[in-house]
Amino acid sequence: MKFFCLLSCIVFTILNCGCTNPWMTNTGRSAIEQYLLATTIERVVENAGLLKYAGKKVYLDYNYLNPQVDKAYVQGMLEMELTKISCLIVAKQEEADIMIQPLTGVLATDYDSWMIGTPPLPIPVPYTQLTFAIPEIPLFKKFTRKAYGHFAFNIFQAKDRKPIETISGINASARYNNWVVLLIPFTSHNMNMKDTKEVESSYEF
Repeated sequence: MKFFCLLSCIVFTILNCGCTNPWMTNTGRSAIEQYLLATTIERVVENAGLLKYAGKKVYLDYNYLNPQVDKAYVQGMLEMELTKISCLIVAKQEEADIMIQPLTGVLATDYDSWMIGTPPLPIPVPYTQLTFAIPEIPLFKKFTRKAYGHFAFNIFQAKDRKPIETISGINASARYNNWVVLLIPFTSHNMNMKDTKEVESSYEF
């Protein structure tokens, strides 16, 4: 009887484990790629030098951002930065003191990789058309993902579009590295990826 109960528990456990794999999906862009682009945008806006226009009524002309996939985040961060310095963002050009026209020449990701070790090696099975592969064995490997941003800002008097200032050459970047050293993987990056507030783990059975 005890043996039967033990056997039943083992079978139940095996069957139950086979049904507990979570359903997995992926977004169109990875979390790392989105972190890289968001961080780059934030750094550009923080270093744009707009503090001198604190307290002004501002109209924002976003026409030159139209081709950018991340246009909405650029707009949101720029408006947030202007709000921090007590600017009033207005919907009509004639109501503003100044007009700011952001431009971006580069806002994209790139990657590079290099390795010391052996690459994947396909090995044919004799007398068949089958092959199997020995996976790569990295003694030292670095895989780097980066985002780059190259921005400029035209500043005009809102009433007559008379130029006030051109802020050019605002560059920013962010990087995320995957390393393998003597078969041990780890990562490094220059972004703030920690949770704003740590929460305790919870478990359900």
